[in-house]
Amino acid sequence: MSRFAVQVARVVRAPRVKVYRAFLDPELVARWLAPEDSIVSTATVDERVGGVHRVEMLTPSGEAHMFDSVISELVPDERIVLIFKFAPNAEETVLTVTLRDVPGGTEVVLEHRNITAEGPLNEQSVDAGWNSVLDKLEGVAHAL
Repeated sequence: MSRFAVQVARVVRAPRVKVYRAFLDPELVARWLAPEDSIVSTATVDERVGGVHRVEMLTPSGEAHMFDSVISELVPDERIVLIFKFAPNAEETVLTVTLRDVPGGTEVVLEHRNITAEGPLNEQSVDAGWNSVLDKLEGVAHAL
């Protein structure tokens, strides 16, 4: 079974403290953390190391999907590390979110590692999914 990693970076026009909150405040997560035309139906965040970070979503056709994660590291306003699963019984992957100040806002770097290539999960689909959620994050940045 082959594994791969994806790294996506984006500058979001908002202060780093607010972008950090967008990853951990369930109300904010619900506004942007679903790829493409999917919507978040439920966002649950227990903001502590060992806490749950779960996003349930619906596709336009009504299919339900879930990102089910455990928070393994929190460095306020700098880094979030999730033991991330594409579904409750999926294999564990590691998602690291790193934030840093840059002119014009905050650079967000998502590094997603240890992903097993199978079914619809491949490097291109995961890259496209993370780019689409960052597009949404950028779209709500003015409200952060």
